[in-house]
Amino acid sequence: MNIGDKIRIVKCDVCPKVVGKIVSVAKITTIDGRGGVEVRFGRGRPQLGRPSVVGFDDVSLIED
Repeated sequence: MNIGDKIRIVKCDVCPKVVGKIVSVAKITTIDGRGGVEVRFGRGRPQLGRPSVVGFDDVSLIED
């Protein structure tokens, strides 16, 4: 997984409304000692309650 890749969120305990959304990777990071990605949902500021970082286990890479 690289910066700019498109991923689909398959699980999110914080905000179930984002499950199934396709987003782009902004940054590779760590959350609580686990790997994760910082995501961009599109233009503008993120909606209230949407997470900006999602764990690797909760996303799947979209192949072009």
